[in-house]
Amino acid sequence: MSEIIMPKMGDAMTEGKVVKWYKKPGDAVKKGEPVLEIETDKVNLDLEAEADGTLGQLSVNEGEMAPVGGVLALILAAGETEKPAAPKEEARRATDKKDSIKHSTGEYGEAIEMKGPRVDRASAATSAGTPTEAAPSGDGGRRRSSPLARKMARELGVSLDQVQGSGPSGRIVASDIKGAKSSPQKAKAPTSVAQQPALESKRIPHSAMRRTIAKRLAESTGPIPHFYLTVDYDVTNLLLMRQQLIDISGTKVSVNDFIVRAAALALRQHPNINASWGDEAISQHGEVHIGIAVATPEGLITPVVRNADNKSVVDIAGEVRVLADKAKNRKLMPNEYQDSTFTISNLGAWGIEEFTAIINPPNAAILAIGSATQQPVVIDGQIVIRDRMKVTMSCDHRVIDGATGADYLRTLRQFVEQPLRLMI
Repeated sequence: MSEIIMPKMGDAMTEGKVVKWYKKPGDAVKKGEPVLEIETDKVNLDLEAEADGTLGQLSVNEGEMAPVGGVLALILAAGETEKPAAPKEEARRATDKKDSIKHSTGEYGEAIEMKGPRVDRASAATSAGTPTEAAPSGDGGRRRSSPLARKMARELGVSLDQVQGSGPSGRIVASDIKGAKSSPQKAKAPTSVAQQPALESKRIPHSAMRRTIAKRLAESTGPIPHFYLTVDYDVTNLLLMRQQLIDISGTKVSVNDFIVRAAALALRQHPNINASWGDEAISQHGEVHIGIAVATPEGLITPVVRNADNKSVVDIAGEVRVLADKAKNRKLMPNEYQDSTFTISNLGAWGIEEFTAIINPPNAAILAIGSATQQPVVIDGQIVIRDRMKVTMSCDHRVIDGATGADYLRTLRQFVEQPLRLMI
């Protein structure tokens, strides 16, 4: 007999949610075979059987929460039996409790209605234009689809609410998306103002990720004394070098990839910024790990580029793309989102010219990057047009003083405005 338990996927994790059982009690399972899917505050993943046998009664049903280390089910070896199930009255009470959780506004409200990236919200298409996926009737408000199918749907512009799934239990798979794309669809008539759907009041229960974000923000804005330093960098040469690098290497690199390397190299010269506050001492870190804020439908998560000061801009670009894709599909592993020493948040792609960001504990600072815009500036007595970008650093005043932060931003300016330094 072996146990299937809720694993601990990070230092801050205290509980997880059972999303889907792939097997039902009495089914045969093989060692290494996926048995169920769980959701944590950061990722969704499958738990595999650790032994051959038969799946016993489920201790935690789909949509329910379980503490770290809690037993989810047993795998029975040949000839083994399980203890008798709870009496009918106990089962009824358990059902009543589950129903009350489903309709309550308490901590576990999301257990039924929120499912990470695998639940489609009719009210929340992503900012990148991802088609909104409507839940089919009779499926408990959930629409099952494989990660590859969702990715293909985004790339091909196929709406999942118009796709009939051919996988197990009606799950949408990649071949369904291909078929939907190749099948002609009737053009929809433009929607008039009168035909547009009316707004509706609704409650959106907290997901595990949203609860964690709220807790972390409270830990930051309350105890950490923030102060802010804003600078205006000339990024004309950086934008030119970016285009040259794209033309030469064929690699898609972003302005943010340059900023990540620039920030990392500047941290080498300012270890007092690459630091954390502790009750007994300030810790200066011997490695530079840059957290990159990535937006997901459920909130921000910060995958980490480790040892960013030792990686080229092209290497950083490739790694950030992989990490961002994992983040949006809730596939990050703990070592991919923990232990950052400095964080960067970039809203330039959204047209935001300047903003302040909240420090990501235990970091001592976070860099908020605005969009690059053309501005008239005076150089050698002449008015010329240059590309300028505002950068604001939020600092933990317990660790960083104003002059200390200003020195770091001055060093960062050298790397940003003389981008050849980033290539050496």
